[in-house]
Amino acid sequence: MPSGRVEKHFRKVIDDPETSFAKVSQQELLDCVNKFRALIVKRNALIHAHPCTDSDGTQILNYQTHLTQPLTDMKWPTLEVERIILTFDEAACSAGQILEKLRK
Repeated sequence: MPSGRVEKHFRKVIDDPETSFAKVSQQELLDCVNKFRALIVKRNALIHAHPCTDSDGTQILNYQTHLTQPLTDMKWPTLEVERIILTFDEAACSAGQILEKLRK
């Protein structure tokens, strides 16, 4: 399922008046879905980036798109790729903690 559709389903559950927030607060879920949305944008920029040589001769990934996209031009040097991987890991751990609360 595309990430945008996952986000829509997630928000639909949060907004449903029949959803119980006994195990996890609505704010926890909102924080999670908002983080997910921000990561979708970065993930798309990374996935659609192209390898290139930067002005200093280092190899990087570069993402360029139309001005209507949230990220219009972004360089992905190695350090930035490592940072986003860490951010993805942290978000997955946080979402996993929410899931564990819901399973109890």
